[in-house]
Amino acid sequence: MNKFLRYIYATLGVLIFISCTKKSDTAEKITTKNDIEKQPNIVVSPKLLAYELHKINVDSAEIKLKHKDSVIAFYHLRNNKPAWGSLKNRNALYLAVKDADKEGLIPSDYNLKQLEAIIHSGKNSSLNNAVLDLFFTDIYLSYAYHLANGKLNPNKLYKDWKITKNSYSYNQLLNESIQNNNLISILENYKPNQKIYQQLKAELARAKNLINTDSARTIVQQGNKIRPNQTNQRIVTIRKRLNELGYLEDSLVTGSTQLDSTLQTRIKLFQQEKQLQVDAIIGEGTVNALNRTHLDNYHSILANLERWRWFPRNYGETSIVVNIPQYQLTYYSKKDSITHNVIVGKTARKTPVFSSVVKHIDFNPLWYIPPTIKKEDIIPSASKNIEYLRKKNISVYNKQGKKLILDSINWKSREPYSYRYIQAAGNNNALGSLKIIFPNNFSVYLHDTPSKSLFEKNYRAKSSGCVRVQNVTQLAANIIDWPEAKIMSTIDKKQAKRVLATKKINVHFLYWTVLFDKNTKPVFLNDVYNYDSELGKKLTQ
Repeated sequence: MNKFLRYIYATLGVLIFISCTKKSDTAEKITTKNDIEKQPNIVVSPKLLAYELHKINVDSAEIKLKHKDSVIAFYHLRNNKPAWGSLKNRNALYLAVKDADKEGLIPSDYNLKQLEAIIHSGKNSSLNNAVLDLFFTDIYLSYAYHLANGKLNPNKLYKDWKITKNSYSYNQLLNESIQNNNLISILENYKPNQKIYQQLKAELARAKNLINTDSARTIVQQGNKIRPNQTNQRIVTIRKRLNELGYLEDSLVTGSTQLDSTLQTRIKLFQQEKQLQVDAIIGEGTVNALNRTHLDNYHSILANLERWRWFPRNYGETSIVVNIPQYQLTYYSKKDSITHNVIVGKTARKTPVFSSVVKHIDFNPLWYIPPTIKKEDIIPSASKNIEYLRKKNISVYNKQGKKLILDSINWKSREPYSYRYIQAAGNNNALGSLKIIFPNNFSVYLHDTPSKSLFEKNYRAKSSGCVRVQNVTQLAANIIDWPEAKIMSTIDKKQAKRVLATKKINVHFLYWTVLFDKNTKPVFLNDVYNYDSELGKKLTQ
């Protein structure tokens, strides 16, 4: 073991001993902060720094850095000139990382203990100063990466997410910020610049402080559905819980066990705000929402902060943004923004998260039925009753492209799984009158639907993964710059027609479950795919 490593271990041992003495955590934190802030400007020989970089390149165990290659590349950019001689820059980074929890990140993820061990040694040696310089660069890179693209990789967490990383020249930006002495502003530039990110950060602290009150909440037991005007003993606790959540006046917290008209109104309001089915029926989903805790809210805020870091910083001059849990699509242009209700994938067939660019619109399209729907819906239904296919106007083709006689197919064999199934254009076509196409790996697109009554529902996770759009002709008119009347006349001709997009329109399928109303009050949407809890827990580890 070389002298440097023995020195680090000895110093860490002293720190551990000190931490075990009877001092308050707050006092220790203040002492650490002040000690760091009082460190003098340091001088590092480029020759010594080059030597230490060479040793790291040969043996990564010499000094454990999280981003060895990037650190080496950074100093190569600077011709091995040290970067962190300035006290102002060191303090700026140290204090920013120390407060990383305000961003929903964990300060201990950034090698602060090793950094503090060197500084607390009190020895302003050339070797210590060189190692400090390397550690500060490594910490910067870790923190900058997390601010720019999140702590976790969504493409590894979810099989149906494809997120492109936000691209930054980290080393170049660090070099420029050191030269210009503006490190804080560079760190801020990595963060999402939307107002809601700041609102989430403000709400994070409040939600965390409320977690210890969860044990005092009223818990509603699950059971059979309670329908309007029915009586049930659980109604008593439901009244108490609605009162705690601000949906029921104190005077209505009684021993009544009836789901009366007044209580129905409050339940409907609660269901509407939580994006549940608005029917005043108290089922599993409503009970789960009633039992939601401050810890759940905290995890949701953490999860949404992380997603904002994952998602694109710039949607594009003209864009279509689908927020899946909100069941909403917004078309953004220079002039204005237009919102559409949408229907997204059910929990068994989730709508994926990704970005793309609109290519064209198909009018009066055929529906080439995708493999999952063919396997799980079409073939089982046809096996029971061949009239299902005739009623749906679905034709079947073999591998050679020959159209098959429906009555000749052996539905008990495996052959039907190798066939292609195509639904003709028309009023019953699942895609409706048009579909909007953009390249992606999930065979997902925006489209019309014959089942327009579903848009009136509050819970709209009803599709097989694609997104159905209300007033889709208005969206199509914006995409191809046609009057809506021309869109309608093209549909009325009942002929297939493909029209290319007239401008670049980015498409973003995203997932946010925490929004803010006009009074900056947080609105926790129904986490339709149950992503928040798992992600929130991972972010606290």
